[in-house]
Amino acid sequence: MSLTPFNMSEKYKIKDIYYGWFIVLATFIALLVLSIRNYSFGVFIDPLTEDFGWKRAPLTLVFSISLIVSSLFGIVSGRLSDKYGVRKLMGIGTILLSAGFLLSSQIQHINHLYFSFFLIGIGGSAIYIPATTTVTRWFDEKRGLAIGISVAAIAIGMAGFPPLLERSIYAFGWRSTFIFIGILILTALSFSTALMKRSPSSGEKDVRSDEKSYTLKEALKTHYFWIIYFMFLMAQFSALTITVHIVPYSTDIGLPSFYAAATLTAVGLANILGRVLGGWTSDKLGVIKGVSIFFVFQSIAIFTLPLFSGLLAIYSVAVLFGLSYGGWVMIYPVITSRLFGTKHSGAILGALGTVAGIGGAVGPYVAGFIYDVTGLYDLAFLISGFLMLAAFGLSLLFIWTYDE
Repeated sequence: MSLTPFNMSEKYKIKDIYYGWFIVLATFIALLVLSIRNYSFGVFIDPLTEDFGWKRAPLTLVFSISLIVSSLFGIVSGRLSDKYGVRKLMGIGTILLSAGFLLSSQIQHINHLYFSFFLIGIGGSAIYIPATTTVTRWFDEKRGLAIGISVAAIAIGMAGFPPLLERSIYAFGWRSTFIFIGILILTALSFSTALMKRSPSSGEKDVRSDEKSYTLKEALKTHYFWIIYFMFLMAQFSALTITVHIVPYSTDIGLPSFYAAATLTAVGLANILGRVLGGWTSDKLGVIKGVSIFFVFQSIAIFTLPLFSGLLAIYSVAVLFGLSYGGWVMIYPVITSRLFGTKHSGAILGALGTVAGIGGAVGPYVAGFIYDVTGLYDLAFLISGFLMLAAFGLSLLFIWTYDE
């Protein structure tokens, strides 16, 4: 499929800077703080267990609820962002996210935590999809690069926040740390929302003027939508199993809490490079050909994780995992716009994004359950590795059946 040029760069500038790059900045900030929800929950598992005596499966269910709610509401937020624009949706998301973390600081029962993370899940759905689809609509030729830079924020957050929050928990306690997160999110997302603008192509002819712009209903009828759906479903099951449990796993094998939290720093730093590489490969090789390579290396990282217990070895595996994970996870907004056009990309991305909620909810919970029963993560990691190989198989099926 070819793209018809749609040059907006001359018209939409501020002091010779194309405004699309301000959209990238706004999205970067939004996804940076949103990463706290996805990649820092693991540092709260041990402190909450110590205070309340909760097991890992019920605790992991807190994270699962947030993801699955976010994915289900993501379909709604995608449609609403297509219709009403990004700023209103992000404003609502800002309020719900900050309120959820502030309420988490006051919990006395695990049901309270379930409720607060339910709000966090809804709030997250009103941030990620509206922001990333707005980026895709502001760019045509450099769309992969723009998305790669935007979502690199998630990797930076993964690298920076876990050890920072672990130190905050150590110094001030987990309740004060939840308050800190709520205030940070309110401040950062308010600034990000103020920068956002509806794309200049909204309501106009789609940038793919020589191609049909699919509605969600039409996209769901294509076989390649379902190939990529189940491909990413299995990949998310595996990836979020590791990101949620790598910190408690590292403490189990004897690493001090700070160094265990820093395993996510290693993942996140490598993830930054992976996301940029993912944007580059999507532009040069095609969105799925690059993804298939990253799937293979991620499966290798997951299979080898239980084989090592030394600090350097664990960090080396974490780097390989983070590089691979970053390479494919940033593809969602790019693939929806390239396969189905940009006019209804919010709704389509919302539907595809349910894989993060379902896979990310089931994977970490299953791993927590396996740990509670066996006292080990070995079986959970083995399942995750084989699912990554299955995702690789589906990527080959896509390449065989669809000509990018």
